[in-house]
Amino acid sequence: MTLIRKLMPLVSVFAVTALLFVSCRTSSGMAESQSASDDTASESQAEFEKRTLAVYKRIGMSVFSDSMNHARYEYPNSIPPWDLYKETQIAGIAENMLYLQNPDGGWAKNYDWQRIYTLSELEDIKQSLESVPAVTYGLDKSVSKRSTMDNRNIIPQIDYLAQVYEQIPDQRYIECIERAVNWLLNAQHPVSGGFTGSDVYAVTYNDKVMSDAVGMLRDIGSGKYSMISADVQKKAADGYRRGIDCILKTQITVTLPDGTELLTAWCQQHSHETYEPVWARTFEPPSITASESCDVVRLLMADPEPTEQMKTAIKAACEWLFSDEILIHDKKVVRHPHEGVVLNGRYSDYENRLDDYPGNNLWARFYSLGMDYEGKYIPVMEPVWCDRDRKICDSYNDMSMERRNGYGYVGTWPGKLLSEYNAWKSKYGI
Repeated sequence: MTLIRKLMPLVSVFAVTALLFVSCRTSSGMAESQSASDDTASESQAEFEKRTLAVYKRIGMSVFSDSMNHARYEYPNSIPPWDLYKETQIAGIAENMLYLQNPDGGWAKNYDWQRIYTLSELEDIKQSLESVPAVTYGLDKSVSKRSTMDNRNIIPQIDYLAQVYEQIPDQRYIECIERAVNWLLNAQHPVSGGFTGSDVYAVTYNDKVMSDAVGMLRDIGSGKYSMISADVQKKAADGYRRGIDCILKTQITVTLPDGTELLTAWCQQHSHETYEPVWARTFEPPSITASESCDVVRLLMADPEPTEQMKTAIKAACEWLFSDEILIHDKKVVRHPHEGVVLNGRYSDYENRLDDYPGNNLWARFYSLGMDYEGKYIPVMEPVWCDRDRKICDSYNDMSMERRNGYGYVGTWPGKLLSEYNAWKSKYGI
């Protein structure tokens, strides 16, 4: 007993020491699991450069071209006056996405994701974004740096960060992805199931807003991004079904001169309430669009278990897109030299004109619904040439140089879709 009494103080000391050791280990583990900003808070510029300039397996940036072109196009030949990360320097590009993310989980449009910022520049930008209010399914143009899917934004960042995570397993990327996915879920209109772009409060097919957003919901809901929680995946799967329902409700039926009704394709924008085509920007009229409709068709064809209604929608849209009736025959857009000038913030040293070119066929971006456009009636399925301020012109070449150079009024979009459609038909025996 005497020996035990003598040993008791030593036992107590060992017990306390053990508890302190466990406590320190636990605290250390908690610290290690904290977010990125804590890990990099004391990072020097030299350490930041070493980390962000490191070379990894290349991840292509072409999906960001629309956004980055807008950030660069005011400069001659779109060469910006700042240094750029290479496509192999994925840590630096991902760092831009982490710092430039808005508090609501989205991003403003037209950032140059390859721009090399200093660490202090990124910290200043992040601080300036703290006051940006949340944006959901509505549209508030008064909000500077608001989150938007305009110009192919937000959806590509989710996928890019997921790819970066496969090479650099940084917990910060998962946290950033989940914030962005929650933004996407909040951005889906509660009634229409559509998504709003940056220019008008409407279901937006322009800039692939609908096709990208609904496609991302499909991918998340199907488990493509395993780092996303099961609960969020379930919500995404439900959002995908609602998005498809919106697409089917907005497909346009026109009445031909003989009274026949024809199911065609989609407008760039549709009302959230009535699903009818609506004006967007002043050069984007209610119409059937041959450009954005191709993206919608691809989205529908990508469904692994399409319903009969989806099959009907695909077939009708493609039959309209590939009909000879809407082709512009023997024409080509040709760049003619022009004195260098900046038009609406875009540098141009050329002028686009639609010239005769035997054997070359094009599609117009806009086709008439058979209605009166600002005082001028245009027969159904005839091209609509609309300049800024809703000015309806008689031809492509009658539009302003600024619009002809700065917007795609004609193209070959459906031609690239034909082989995909034929393969889809064979797959389903159509």
